[in-house]
Amino acid sequence: MREGPVPEESESDPGSGAPCAGSCHAQRVLQTLNAYRRSGTLTDVVLRAGGRDFPCHRAALSAGSAYFRSLFAAGRPECGLWVRHDAPARRGQLRRLLEHVRLPLLAPAYFLEKVEADELLQTCGECRPLLLEARACFILGREAGTLRARPRRFMDLAEVIVVIGGCDRKGLLKLPFADAYHPESRRWTPLPSLPGYARSEFAACALRNDVYISGGHVNSRDVWMFSSHLHTWIKVASLHKGRWRHKMAVVQGQLFAVGGFDGLRRLRSVERYDPFSNTWAAVAPLPEAVSSAAVAPCAGQLYVIGGAGQDGVSTDKVQCFDPKEDRWSLRSPAPFSQRCLEAVSLEDTIYVVGGLMSRIFTYDPGTDVWGEAAVLPSRVESCGVTVCDGKVHILGGRDDRGESTDRTFTFDPSSGQVEAQPSLQRCTSSHGCVTIVQSLGR
Repeated sequence: MREGPVPEESESDPGSGAPCAGSCHAQRVLQTLNAYRRSGTLTDVVLRAGGRDFPCHRAALSAGSAYFRSLFAAGRPECGLWVRHDAPARRGQLRRLLEHVRLPLLAPAYFLEKVEADELLQTCGECRPLLLEARACFILGREAGTLRARPRRFMDLAEVIVVIGGCDRKGLLKLPFADAYHPESRRWTPLPSLPGYARSEFAACALRNDVYISGGHVNSRDVWMFSSHLHTWIKVASLHKGRWRHKMAVVQGQLFAVGGFDGLRRLRSVERYDPFSNTWAAVAPLPEAVSSAAVAPCAGQLYVIGGAGQDGVSTDKVQCFDPKEDRWSLRSPAPFSQRCLEAVSLEDTIYVVGGLMSRIFTYDPGTDVWGEAAVLPSRVESCGVTVCDGKVHILGGRDDRGESTDRTFTFDPSSGQVEAQPSLQRCTSSHGCVTIVQSLGR
């Protein structure tokens, strides 16, 4: 503990008897602690960040933060923030400390050089699962699905929803816009427009925090990637087969383009993209050709739900792909036969919306059981659906009159509630909609 002279009281100090707003006692306590902090008096810990030292009160930090309570209990430095004090490190509490650290949000090089290389962490078996979890997030991105990959609210980083292109209100014009929306601040940020935007019914998904767009009307083979790091669109390897009204999804760090329409027929073909080699390769085709189906990854497998079959009739089939076996199987049929559907997975449950259905349906791949989650305020199809901050966001789409809408809703699985949200900037349908992590200062 550092010691020093008690600072002299001034007109702003608590002993001066000056009037204060609110609770005088609480304000005087805070003023005294702040005066001690500025002078370094009775501060028992020094935080070092960015090459600067900040004298602090350990009790005050611990009282306001579970993270600091764990940090001081374990006696270890947090990545990028070093704590100087003499408390002995206790290996048994290291895991409790690391559980409060967002390891997947560290720069990979820093994680390898400073965290994994730490001698104490290397000898702590209880910490190994957390280190492996962070490694999986570096490889798989949001697919890993861990809470520790989600930024805290006070960080400069945040999950944002990216909305790309789509059709205007009457479905005639192709929109050139790409924008990022931060649900917490309700702020929109423009992004560079998608090159060759004069297309519709393309597929979109996020892979390791980059946005991928493929295909589109009519019969396009183009694939573009929006690099969140470089903040620009980059053209990558083209699809083998031109397609639209298809979907893309990520399983085990690889991108799959599934089914669709080529202008003549629905497609059974499925292609897999390897981002490391920038190549597409054919995998086992769908048992049944479909377009405008819902596609979602869950628990390491890929699920294709509903859609329009080869005869143009909507189907209720659920087709499941195992990438390890390169094999498809059929699961329990959906309680609906629809097309123009969307699906996302959250905590091992798949949520299906769209198709002008009045409900959000759930599918549990573990039990192969369907259910209903909630009733929607309005019916839509060809909408945007993504998971952000633990909620399912439903954005835009076409209503039952065939017109694009700007309405948005969120569904919270923890409460089962559907809530209306601020409208989109414009009416849109058949658009791309994904979630990535972005710096709010960008």
